[in-house]
Amino acid sequence: MTKKIIDLLKEKKFTLSAELVTPRNGTGIDKLYAQIENLKGKADFVSVTKGAGGSLRGGTLPITFFSQDKFGLNTISHFVCRERTKQQIENELMDLHYFGVKNILALRGDAPVGAKDEVWSGDYRYAYKLIEQINQMNKGIYLPTPTMKTETREGHPTDFCIVVAGHPEDDITEEIEHLKCKINAGAEVIITQMIFSFEEYKDYVNHLRTAGIKLPVLAGVRPLMSFSQAESIERFFGIKVNAGLLEGLKEREDDEIKAREFGLNYTTEMIKKLKDFGCPGVHLFILNDTDVVNELLEKIE
Repeated sequence: MTKKIIDLLKEKKFTLSAELVTPRNGTGIDKLYAQIENLKGKADFVSVTKGAGGSLRGGTLPITFFSQDKFGLNTISHFVCRERTKQQIENELMDLHYFGVKNILALRGDAPVGAKDEVWSGDYRYAYKLIEQINQMNKGIYLPTPTMKTETREGHPTDFCIVVAGHPEDDITEEIEHLKCKINAGAEVIITQMIFSFEEYKDYVNHLRTAGIKLPVLAGVRPLMSFSQAESIERFFGIKVNAGLLEGLKEREDDEIKAREFGLNYTTEMIKKLKDFGCPGVHLFILNDTDVVNELLEKIE
């Protein structure tokens, strides 16, 4: 049975985990299953992304379920609220509950590609409202049926661990305000957006601790192994890549092998610093390149 992440973090001093991206609709699943099998005995848990904004990527629930049932991995299922009514949210959360999923990464979600951020079709404009609903279900409090005169109804409690996203790249004052809303709603664990230096994590966590936020903060790390990857990250996500990493990849732009080795060594040293600092774990954004996990484990150990 899959473990709740909050419990796993109490058992292990340092975790290494990875994010899995669901395949584009119409793509075979065998390759992804082989990649998941490659993580058995290596990753402490995996998270499975939720296609949003018309991305045409289904499969979050079955891939999450098979990752734990077929491959024995602990899992987190991403859950996006911006396109869903609260009734749809409750139904989909019940699906996850019945399939034995214990961990939810509660997200607002991004606007459809090419659309303005104001485009909205769900009931919740902020992730903390989704967190509140999950927390209510954990207490056995559900939405009423259409014929009921009450605001809520009682039922069997769910048992979800609520994980949320942290954003070191955002204005820290606003970020702390947003996180406190999520924590008051029921958040238990934070996973950061991708960072590219130990100092980014250290500064972020120090700010949170000063503000009284004590939740475990897992470092989201995107190993970069080419200059083009770094350019893509900055362009698509609007996140600044550390200058030392950027320059090192640029210098090796014409040698794929040397660039990859530089990127892996840079990430290895970063993970070692995070571990020494007391970071409870690193969550790797690997775009299903599970060989990266193997290579990093060899270097870390």
